[in-house]
Amino acid sequence: MYKILIADEISQAGLQILKNHSEFEVVEKTKITGDELKEEIKNYDALVVRSRTKVTGEIINNAENLKLIVRGGVGIDNIDKNAADKKGISVKNTPKASSTSVAELAFGMMLSGVRKLTDATASMKEGKWEKKKFEGSELCGKTLGIIGYGNIGKYLAERAIAFCM
Repeated sequence: MYKILIADEISQAGLQILKNHSEFEVVEKTKITGDELKEEIKNYDALVVRSRTKVTGEIINNAENLKLIVRGGVGIDNIDKNAADKKGISVKNTPKASSTSVAELAFGMMLSGVRKLTDATASMKEGKWEKKKFEGSELCGKTLGIIGYGNIGKYLAERAIAFCM
């Protein structure tokens, strides 16, 4: 039986997948503090975090059975990878988990900016009809600079092509 500690909130679907495996004992402690985790980690084979929990070298050094740390998200900047490597603990992440959402949010922000949606919405809520004031411009034909071409950058480029950018 592998004991898995869920230290940050994850999706219910993901949690259910883990709970459905009879060889896993899944324990949720999504409000656990760093000091509590330092003591609690001794009892677990795997740890699942997102961005709230900082997995420090001190926590990792207290891990007696830990074999795996999973970061639900793109980066692993909240995990002391060097300390994990020294103890032979594998560190994994979910690099594509939020890439589509982030790319779509970036496009939503661009659309909101060029179409002046925030100001237009506020104006409409005030009962004004200032159509000419909020004409905006188009994304079509614009050049989009993408710094970094990882998963998010690639998804952003795909959407930019669809907008004729």
